[in-house]
Amino acid sequence: MKLGALFVATLLVVIGAVAARLNGQEPMGETLSSEVEQEESPSETPTQIPTPSDTATPTSQPTILAPSGNISTFIYPGARVITTTSTSATLESGENPDKITDWYKDKIVGLGMNVKSFVTTKANDRVLNKLAGADGKREINVEISKDEGSILVIVSIKLANF
Repeated sequence: MKLGALFVATLLVVIGAVAARLNGQEPMGETLSSEVEQEESPSETPTQIPTPSDTATPTSQPTILAPSGNISTFIYPGARVITTTSTSATLESGENPDKITDWYKDKIVGLGMNVKSFVTTKANDRVLNKLAGADGKREINVEISKDEGSILVIVSIKLANF
């Protein structure tokens, strides 16, 4: 009797699964595996089409400097120099702060500095990014700031032992 009831129950489950497939429904036991298959299948990712910009984009290729480098090597292309000495400079630019930050990151990496620190902060429309690099002999510190509501970005550069 128990064997007969087990056979009837199994038969009903199989018939229900076949009927569900024929009606275009998924049987309950296969829902989870179907979801897993969907998660693992590659999804299409939208591609971004670059748009032309009105401003010139500085080259992002870093220049490797000998220890005798000077501050002019670190003047961001297109920036206006406010103050300058042989080891420091203050600049202003209307360029996007992220572009300026990336340019200086590339410069520091290109110097082969083994100690690097890149701290970027944004709150509302205010930006304060501090970048530093050192190799035991030379040191560079760059601060990039933009005040809320301002269109100008201020860049402060300090070199040591260049």
